[in-house]
Parts: sequence; structure tokens; C-alpha cells
Amino acid sequence: MINIQTFFLSGSMALGAMMALPGVATADVQNIVLVHGGNVDGSTWREVYDRLIARDFHVTITQLPMTSVEDDVAAVQRSLNIQDGPVLLVGHSYGGVVITEAGIDPDVKGLVYVTAFQPAIGESGGDLLASVASDFTPDKLTVTDDGFFLVNDDAFVSLAGNGLSEEEALFVARSQAWANADNLAHKVVSVAWDDKPSWMTVAAEDLLISPELQRRMAERAGSTVIEIKNGHMLPMTSPDEVAEVIAQAAEAVE
Repeated sequence: MINIQTFFLSGSMALGAMMALPGVATADVQNIVLVHGGNVDGSTWREVYDRLIARDFHVTITQLPMTSVEDDVAAVQRSLNIQDGPVLLVGHSYGGVVITEAGIDPDVKGLVYVTAFQPAIGESGGDLLASVASDFTPDKLTVTDDGFFLVNDDAFVSLAGNGLSEEEALFVARSQAWANADNLAHKVVSVAWDDKPSWMTVAAEDLLISPELQRRMAERAGSTVIEIKNGHMLPMTSPDEVAEVIAQAAEAVE
């Protein structure tokens, strides 16, 4: 198990002034697979899902077991296998690690990182977190003897939940799923963004994955960058803006 000094979380983001427009989607890529972050589940995507299906996209949300990165990649692969045609793959927070590897599937035509890790080959989420100072320290976690962890309620509300109401942030904190701490030490072995177009929505007020780190990862990957002024849980705090970025990416890929 890794030293819990390096760890991650899940969450969300915020964008600029882009608002989702009603109507039928005109993108060549109609299939969108959404991947949630660590310690949460697919329900964090509900508001984004509603906006995308209103534009006639076919949207699948993958539930990650979070028992290992390999298990999580396999879960996304199952979702990819049932799609009819090309896919846009979207990951939030820790989900960025997962889509970076799962995105090598030939049906994936582009990737969207939502306040997410965007690792290079040989990097882990823990490596990336350790590269920039953060208030998200080991004392904010509850870790079990078998190596799984949760974020303590007060830390989740203040660090992940900025932008949510206190009641909503506390509910998400108390409905967390246990995540394997070893996921943070997983060294990425394949990088889909190396030869596929990618987008990064930077959460300008993120207290978990620093905006500086998000920008740095996106720059080296050549990603299109969109900044949203909100905290880590962008799919919940800024669903209009996140859905618009995803829709525009689906319209741009070939």
C-alpha cells in the first residue's frame, strides 16, 4: 500500500459563460461515456446527463468498483463494448486516470477531463498530487486496515464541497464509497490523449487538484482548456457549463 501522503479524491468543476443550448445534437459522435471520480458514484453526473440527453446524445454512466485501477478500466471497457459507434469518453477527478488508459479503445475518438488527473506514462495520481502543495493532507482521511479510505466529513465539505450547499456537500460526504488507496500509486501504462484530441475543464477554485496542476497537465497534452470558476465538484456545481464543453467536444471530434 502507498504512503497516504499522496492521495486523491473525486469531485467536480466549473466553466466560463458557456450555456447549454436546447435542440437536437448534430455531432458525429453521439455516444458519451461518463466516468465518475474517487469515493463517489455515477449520481454525481445526473445534472450533466439530463442536459446531454436533452440534446439527443446517448449517454452511459459507468459505476467504478474502485478496488483497483485495472478493475475500473475493465468496468469502463464494458461500457465501451456496448456502444453502437464512436464514443467520447469523459472522466472527472480520479476518473481521468481511468479514461487515460481505457481511452486507447479504437472506438474512443476523444477525451474530456473534468477537473481530472491527466497522467503521462509512468505517472500516478499520487505523483501528480504530490507535485503541488495542497490542503488535502493525510489527516483528512479515514483509512482501514485493509487499505481503503474515505475523506472525513468536515474535509469533504470544505475542500471538495466548495460550490455546493452545506447540506448537499454533507450528503455526498456521508454517501462516499470506499476506494483502494493503492489506486493512487498506480503507474499509468498507456496514454490515450497522446494521439487523440482532448479537452480539460479547469476548476479555477479547486481545492483538491490544484488549478495550476490542471493547466500544466493540459498544456503538455495539447488539450483544449476551458476554465470554470467553481470548485472540484463541477459536474454538480456547474452542469450547464460542463455539458456544453462535452457537447462541443462531441461535435469537434471525427
